[in-house]
Amino acid sequence: MDLPHEQQIQLAKLIDDYKEIAAFRRARRRLNYMQFDYAVVNDLTLFMIEPEFSFEALEQRIDVILGALPAIKRIFAQPFIHLKQRNVILPVESVRTVNNDTLNHIATHSELWADVKNGEIKPDKLLTITYEDNYGIYENLVFCKLVDNILAFSRSNIRFLKEMIYTTQTIEFNLLERVNHLNYFLALGKIHIGYSQNYAEHYGTAVRCLNKLQFIVNTIVPRLKRPVYKNNKHRHANVKIHKTNILSMHKEYHRIYKLALYFAHNNQETVANITNKDLVALIKNYYYFCQALCIFAAGHFNFVCNVTKAFDMSKFSLDFAFKKWSLRLERITVDDWRALAVTVKKNKPYKVILIPSLLNNNDAVLQKFKDAVNADEYIVCSPYEDCDPTAVLVGITSIESFRRVQQIILRAMIYADEGRDECPFCNSKLTVNGELSTEGSPVYECLACRTQIYGARCSETDKPYFYTKIAGQKPRQEDDDEQWLEKRKDESKMYFRNITETDDQFNPVCPHCGKVHETV
Repeated sequence: MDLPHEQQIQLAKLIDDYKEIAAFRRARRRLNYMQFDYAVVNDLTLFMIEPEFSFEALEQRIDVILGALPAIKRIFAQPFIHLKQRNVILPVESVRTVNNDTLNHIATHSELWADVKNGEIKPDKLLTITYEDNYGIYENLVFCKLVDNILAFSRSNIRFLKEMIYTTQTIEFNLLERVNHLNYFLALGKIHIGYSQNYAEHYGTAVRCLNKLQFIVNTIVPRLKRPVYKNNKHRHANVKIHKTNILSMHKEYHRIYKLALYFAHNNQETVANITNKDLVALIKNYYYFCQALCIFAAGHFNFVCNVTKAFDMSKFSLDFAFKKWSLRLERITVDDWRALAVTVKKNKPYKVILIPSLLNNNDAVLQKFKDAVNADEYIVCSPYEDCDPTAVLVGITSIESFRRVQQIILRAMIYADEGRDECPFCNSKLTVNGELSTEGSPVYECLACRTQIYGARCSETDKPYFYTKIAGQKPRQEDDDEQWLEKRKDESKMYFRNITETDDQFNPVCPHCGKVHETV
C-alpha cells in the first residue's frame, strides 16, 4: 500500500499494539459477562504503554546529545560561511564599491544616466559588487538536519514520558476521593494490572530523562532564529552524510558529524510495507478493542447485564440496565465499516454511533453513517490524538479511554431522562437548586457527588442542550503544559463528568455552534 513512511511506522506500531485483540477474539468468540470480566484481568489487554521500551537506551542517546550540545551552541553562534559575490545595479547613493567594471558599464548604458552636462555624465544607477554571507554550505545543511532530528527525537520522547508520568500519577489510588465514580478505582485496578510493577522502577529514570530532554529543547529552540538555521529552512529533505574537510578537521563540526552518524545509525525505523490486507485487519482489530472497551465501561458505570448469558463478539448485541435506564450496545455495519450503536432509554431513547477510525478520511466515513443510520450523535474514535482533533481519543495506550466512553454514556443518560429524579452518575437523589435555577430553567443538583445538570439554549441555532458542572469546581491554574496535556488534565479535574467541552475556566462550550454562551 502506498503510504508515507512515517504513517507506515505508525500503522506498524498499531498493528503490534492490537494484535492481542485478534488472538483473544479468535479464542473467545462467545462468552458471558463474568468470563469477559475475568479476561480483562488475565487475557484481554485494554491498556499498555510500549512494553518493550528501553529507558536505559533512551537515556544513553540523550547523554550522547548532551555531550555534543556545546558544539551545537558554538556553531549557532559562529558557523562556517562562504562569501557570495554578486554584480548588481544599485542607485548611486547605495553604491559602496566602484571599479573599472563600474566605469565601463556606465559608459555603455546610457539608460542609467540621470543627466549629461558639459560633457560629464551624472549617473542615476551604477554597477557594483555586493558580498553576501552564504550559510548554505553542505556542512551547515548537515547541521540543520541534525538539529531537526534532535528536536523531533526530543519532542517525541517528551510526549511519551509526560504521558507515562501522567498515567503513573493518574493510577495512584486515593481511597478518600469522593468525586470519582464509585466503580472508578475498581475499573482502574483491573486494567492497570502489571503496569505499576513494570514501570514504578523506571519512574525516576523517566523523570530524569524528561528533564534532560526539556533542557535540550530549551537550549536549541531560542537559537533557531540564528541565520545558520533560518537561512537554511527550505532545503532538500534528504541530506546524505559524507565526510568533508570541515567535518573532519574542525572541532565543533566534527562533533556534529559524529552525532549525525550516530542518529543515522540508531534512528532507522524499517518496517515492511503495509498492505491493504494488513490495514483491513488492523481496522477490524481496533473496532473489537473499542467494542470490548465499551462493554467494560458500561459494566463499571452502574449498568449491569445478565452475567451468565453468552454473547457473540462478532455478531454483537448486549443489553444493560440501571434503575429506570436501559443501555443497549450493538454492532452496525455500513459498507464494510464497523461501528457501535449505544442506545440509552429512560423517558425517551438517545442513540450514539461510535465510529472507530484509523485514517484521515473521517468526514467521508462519518457522512456514510449519517446517511445510513438515524441517531442523535455520531462520534469518531481514534487511537491517537494527531489523527483528527475532533475525534475522541480511545486507544490502548491511554488508560482513561474507558472514562471517555463513560462520559458519552453519561451524556446519553441525561438526554434520555426527563424526570430528573435520580442522579445518573452516583445513583443518589437529585434536587432542584433554588439559588441557581431560573424561571422555566431549573438546575438539578446531587448533594452526594455534587453533580449539577443545567439546561440551556443555543443563541445562534435556537437548539436546546444540557451541560453539567461540579459544585464548587475551581478554574484551572495557568501552566506551561502542551495543549494535549492541558486537555487531559482538564478532563481529569472534571472527573469526566462534563457532557460538553469546556474552556479553560470550565465554562461549557455549546455543542451546536462551538461557542461559549452566557450561562448560569
